[in-house]
Amino acid sequence: MNKPTIYIDLDEVTVDMLSYLCQEYNYKYNKNLKPNDIKTYSLKDYIGNEGFEIINSPGFFANLKPIEGSIETIEKLLNDGLYEVFIVSSPSNEFSVFEKYQWIQKYLPFFNIRNLILVGNKGELLERLDGGILFDDCPEYIEKFKGITVVMNRKYNQDIECDFRVGGWSEFYEVVRWVMSVGEEKYL
Repeated sequence: MNKPTIYIDLDEVTVDMLSYLCQEYNYKYNKNLKPNDIKTYSLKDYIGNEGFEIINSPGFFANLKPIEGSIETIEKLLNDGLYEVFIVSSPSNEFSVFEKYQWIQKYLPFFNIRNLILVGNKGELLERLDGGILFDDCPEYIEKFKGITVVMNRKYNQDIECDFRVGGWSEFYEVVRWVMSVGEEKYL
């Protein structure tokens, strides 16, 4: 019997990218940008090209911290043994490919690295998948996925249609357990 599949995003779902980006951007450019100030998915509206120099610099992703509850919940999902869990992310540059891999090894040493998918065009990949649960924050990716969509609630994704919207990892775990109790195919 095939296990239900869960696809989990890294940036702003598992990893707190915006807090560190704002901290570095504010320090370097004497600004006062906060993660809650970001109300659209396009970061360029808030940090311009100079902010992308920070994101694209070596070490940026390596310095990111996990979002509260992410590590424990991923471990719990894996320990349940009921799901096939994948982490899917789209690296922004050559540094982040290796740094994302290292981040997984550091914070999720129990995670099967074979289930880490680093892909240049995440939207195209998600369009090809049929079923499962996607936990993401990006409006474009949520729209393209043909399964159950769970959105990590952010100011920039308030208008996106999804199956579930959660404020944190404990809520995500409860959604997964509920969907599995009623049956994924019954829910869809």
